[in-house]
Amino acid sequence: MKKKILIVLAAYVVYCLGGVGLIALGYADRWYFMPYWSIKGPNSDKSGLSADGPWIAYAGPGGVLRQVEQQDKDLFIRQDTLPTLAGQQIRCFVATTGRDFSIPLREPAQPEPAIYAEPDRTLVLSDIEGNFAGLEALLRGSRVVDKNLNWSFGNGHLVLLGDFFDRGLQVTECLWLVYKLEHEAARAGGKVHFILGNHERMNLTGHFKYVRRKYRVNADTLQWPYEQWYGPQTVLGQWLRSKNVVEKIGSSLLTHGGLSTEVAALRLPLVQLNAEARAYLQRAATDTMLTSTQRLVNMPPLSPDWYRGVAQEEVSAADLTAMLKQYEVNRLIIGHTPVTEITALYGGKVLAIDLPHQERTDGKQPLQALLLEQGQPIIIDSEGRRTAQVSP
Repeated sequence: MKKKILIVLAAYVVYCLGGVGLIALGYADRWYFMPYWSIKGPNSDKSGLSADGPWIAYAGPGGVLRQVEQQDKDLFIRQDTLPTLAGQQIRCFVATTGRDFSIPLREPAQPEPAIYAEPDRTLVLSDIEGNFAGLEALLRGSRVVDKNLNWSFGNGHLVLLGDFFDRGLQVTECLWLVYKLEHEAARAGGKVHFILGNHERMNLTGHFKYVRRKYRVNADTLQWPYEQWYGPQTVLGQWLRSKNVVEKIGSSLLTHGGLSTEVAALRLPLVQLNAEARAYLQRAATDTMLTSTQRLVNMPPLSPDWYRGVAQEEVSAADLTAMLKQYEVNRLIIGHTPVTEITALYGGKVLAIDLPHQERTDGKQPLQALLLEQGQPIIIDSEGRRTAQVSP
């Protein structure tokens, strides 16, 4: 009996010391030693309790809505039971801009198709990182939405190339706007494509290194762990899990990070590649038994949401040409790797679009996005100005 107790105590000490080490190395920002007792690492993030939400967790035919609401300068915790969800109208308030908008809830999302014909117009942007003001400026300047944040792009397509999570403070609000526009676009004959980046997939698989302090404080105040906010039993969590990591739209292949030669060598049809990525999101966080295919599709540094080799021009021109030919496209469009302007690589076969949106928002400078008209790339800014076509 004593031996068992000593073994348990030794294991607990190792667990505690391991947690301290992970915090010191920056791999964790909080470590629980027992329920409701934890330590946190040093963090310069001073964000705290503020308006946020709503979040809706499924409960039978309905759900439970939680929200941190702001009325004047006061904050209130709201928790409501919704008897049904589909058709229910909820509201999202953006405290930093004073905006609010109504969102009709829908039936659970089905997996998205991976291949689309060439639209007349496609706006592509990436790496918004919780910057609602920047997102609104780009969408309004490009005439994708009107002044009331309603879809005004007709049969055009909007492609959001990942990393809406982390770093910023309006992640929830950005997600609800995308969810709303997806519905409105479909009714108008258009389409919203939300392609998962590495930060979406990190948040969906229990990796929260870049989550801002605000969300931890809000979670503690709501008494609802952040780990559950985007779980499969929530409206936004289920919706996000229906999304792809790679799509083909007309003559373009689009993914957040890039396409490695190792992933291309698997020769997976896009439907299967996305199915592998989607299946990984359903796995338990402790499940580390991956096949070689699962590891290539889902894990850094070679997975489509993480890979930087194309952006850094480490892939040979011949290999890139072969990959494009394999998927029957003319170009690859990527985010993830920062650039100061929309950049054409490999003679225009790759367009890199991860721009410094937050810095330009803070500096009151125009933001830029990529506009494809009949497949031809043009730069458009948040004031609606177009520049010449993107040139190599």
